[in-house]
Amino acid sequence: MADQPQLQLNEIVELTSGSLTATVRCVAGTVRRGEAADLVPAAADRPVAENLTISAIEYAGGIPMDFVDLGRTALVTVTGSIDEAALRAVVAGNAPEQVVRADLRLIVR
Repeated sequence: MADQPQLQLNEIVELTSGSLTATVRCVAGTVRRGEAADLVPAAADRPVAENLTISAIEYAGGIPMDFVDLGRTALVTVTGSIDEAALRAVVAGNAPEQVVRADLRLIVR
């Protein structure tokens, strides 16, 4: 897991059954638009959502980008099947918009 490019979620901006938009920080490698990723809590051994597509990346000021690399923050949207109830259970006890303590990661496959 540590060798794979990954984004740590900071704040969930929007969540539906088909997409998730969140502010993230790149904590490993370079993540590119169009790549497939799994949403995994750092403390768990299985993903909350699998085979999501990184469909949009924006830097501050709404600047669209094709990638986010190590140490940078961005607004990222992933699309695919997301079990909202399972995700909300993982972040239970935290404000819905603040997921830092749940340590959710988008890990490139």
